[in-house]
Amino acid sequence: MKTIQQKILVGASCLLFISAIQTFAIEGLKISVQSSNVVLSWPSTNTETYIVQYRPTLTPESSWLTLTDYFAAASDTNITVFVHSNIVQYPPVPAGGGGGGNISPMMQSGMSGASSAPVSTTPDMLMAMPAGGSGSAAPLMIYPSGFDLSGFTIFDPATGESVSGNGYSISAPSMDTMQAGGVRPMDAGSGDTNQYNGFYQVARDGAHLVGITNGMTLSGIVTIPIEVANSFGTLSTVSLTENDSPVGNSIQTAPFNFPLALKVDTTQMSNGVHQISASARWDVFGSSTNEESGGAPAEAGSPPISVTISNEISFPNWMPEFGELGNSLLIRATSAHTNVDWYIDVYDSQHSYIGTFDGHTDDGDISVTWDLVGPDGVAHTNDNFFTFYITTPYSDPPTSPIYKHWEQWSGHGAWVAVAQHAWDNFINSELLYGELSGFIGGAMGVGWQVSPPASQDDYGNWDAHALHYSDASDPQGDSDWQAFRNALYDPLSRNLVYFGHGGPDGLGYNPANTNRYISDTEIANMLHTMPYGQTNRHSFRFVFLDGCSTAKGALPEAFGMSHRENVPDPDYVNATMRFSAFVGWPDNKMIGIGINNGQVDLNHVKFIGHIQEDMLLYNDNIKRAIHYAANQPDVHGFNDDSMTVYGFWGLTFGLDN
Repeated sequence: MKTIQQKILVGASCLLFISAIQTFAIEGLKISVQSSNVVLSWPSTNTETYIVQYRPTLTPESSWLTLTDYFAAASDTNITVFVHSNIVQYPPVPAGGGGGGNISPMMQSGMSGASSAPVSTTPDMLMAMPAGGSGSAAPLMIYPSGFDLSGFTIFDPATGESVSGNGYSISAPSMDTMQAGGVRPMDAGSGDTNQYNGFYQVARDGAHLVGITNGMTLSGIVTIPIEVANSFGTLSTVSLTENDSPVGNSIQTAPFNFPLALKVDTTQMSNGVHQISASARWDVFGSSTNEESGGAPAEAGSPPISVTISNEISFPNWMPEFGELGNSLLIRATSAHTNVDWYIDVYDSQHSYIGTFDGHTDDGDISVTWDLVGPDGVAHTNDNFFTFYITTPYSDPPTSPIYKHWEQWSGHGAWVAVAQHAWDNFINSELLYGELSGFIGGAMGVGWQVSPPASQDDYGNWDAHALHYSDASDPQGDSDWQAFRNALYDPLSRNLVYFGHGGPDGLGYNPANTNRYISDTEIANMLHTMPYGQTNRHSFRFVFLDGCSTAKGALPEAFGMSHRENVPDPDYVNATMRFSAFVGWPDNKMIGIGINNGQVDLNHVKFIGHIQEDMLLYNDNIKRAIHYAANQPDVHGFNDDSMTVYGFWGLTFGLDN
């Protein structure tokens, strides 16, 4: 998405005038017209590059034209200039043109004073210079309607002839005059002289945090403007990141509100110094009839900025739910003061006071496990949520509610397994489509449901349900994805293993083709996971997504899972919540070498296979299985963090299923 960072309106009145609509982007952008050129200038830093775009109108049939991209800032000054050449065109002046007959109708000056010398009828050549030569000359056309020219000399540089500006003025034309022929910006190269407006936008390439500088201290809920710009693709995700991982509560996916800004609850982060960056992703798609004609997504991150997070009470280890397996919840908080007494007031879902916990912390950690029984002996097992106020001598902040997870499983969780067949022209593509064989065989081996139905080859290997990557007019692809949806939202489904295209905001290739794409918003709506507190919530236990950048967005939340890495065992136990883990890629991945008739990256296939091998043969947990796979002699280029694991790192193949 080419986000409008600065918009300049060039309108046809007595001359080209400017009007700026400010957003959180380049400040001080200026525009001027010099002869037939439009000149843009803006304050700049010599380490940055810029994208400059133009369009004649903002109507749907008009689109942004990239005039330049990665335009380097001026190195010898803090002002960068870009010239849009020959964009302003002037038609010939009709015979006997108004205002004395020697100035274009769009620039007619009235000519009520005496003229001692003829003046050229070519308006883009007329210049105005302060009388007495005390300043530089400028095109007459840049002066606004009604401007007093008495202190100027008007001259024609082509002939050297001049007249006094005393008594002359610039007058605005009538609509009839404008339609008869005047200053009309036109789209470059189009030959269309019927446009009266032009719009320009300039922004720094990539992603940038605005208004945040090194050394700042952030507290509470902050709103950080973000500037993003890219010449191609559709903006799909923006977030605040630290060490290339998204800060969970900052993630936004399309559609966006403008101007772009990241709303971040810093109380969910730990106190101390953090290196934060802005991150943006643009998806690139092919034509609507041939999905395979698209390109790779584009991603950008801003230079890291060092900030200090400071909150008297923070909640980096907060457990937002409870009660999936029993009747207790966990309250966890951190006090900035490490040697304090604390109090926690508890309120039910009708906001009625229940009671107060109190205690002392020597290290700042505040932790309470509550069995839902009040001080009067009354059990509060029918409440949907509870709210809390934590008090120390230094603070009395409210917290986020903790919601009851009402759904109880009726049996073992079913498995959903699918593979998108988008690489049919690659050598050994069948190895990609069969890479989930271990998960499928392991589930079927113990009698757990796998859907949509998988198939088995002559060697006993399992192929996941195929999502055919066919022409959009072929109904096969639509029916494949519908079967996937039916399985995903089945009440018994608790596990998903997926191979194919993906991104931070969903599964599939092109979000515009909703028949063959499942977004995080759709998942959250169908599973009732966002917002918290829905009584028909359906959360997953294990999600393994072998798709690009699937760990960079809100997919964990959509599946009802924690967006925190390495949630400890006691937190799940004390909150009586089932163990769960979300696994995805933190960036784009390579699975093939070459285009179309390329070669499948066998290194990738082996890495995914070894993860399953370790979990099934050695009963290792998911985090150790990734370590095992990355260190096998036939695997290269992977490490313990190649795939991100949110939630419980200790989840094994069958634990809590």
